[in-house]
Amino acid sequence: MENEEMKETPVTASPAPTSDACDRLDAARKYASEQYEKIRRAAVEQMVHVREYADQARAQLNEGWDKARVQMNVGWDKTRSAAKEYHKAGEAYVKENPTGSVLGALGIGVLIGLILGGRR
Repeated sequence: MENEEMKETPVTASPAPTSDACDRLDAARKYASEQYEKIRRAAVEQMVHVREYADQARAQLNEGWDKARVQMNVGWDKTRSAAKEYHKAGEAYVKENPTGSVLGALGIGVLIGLILGGRR
């Protein structure tokens, strides 16, 4: 009985497209193409703006880096010249007071030895 109830429906070929359907399909394709081009142009324009911004940021970073480098070199030069002057002053003091310098160094050495020896 089940087979009798289920009747096969004949498969019919789809109707031939009408010119109205073809016109609507062409219009949809044209609209999609126009929208694609509009979005592509907007993306290219935004990419140009992003590149300009990145170039400006890069220029500012390079300028800041150059200023920092100059300041670091100035600071290094000052520190180096001050260290040279302290070194010369230390040498002059040792030449003028050799006994005091040796006794001072001996005292500092004993003090460091006591501190480090107490840790054991």
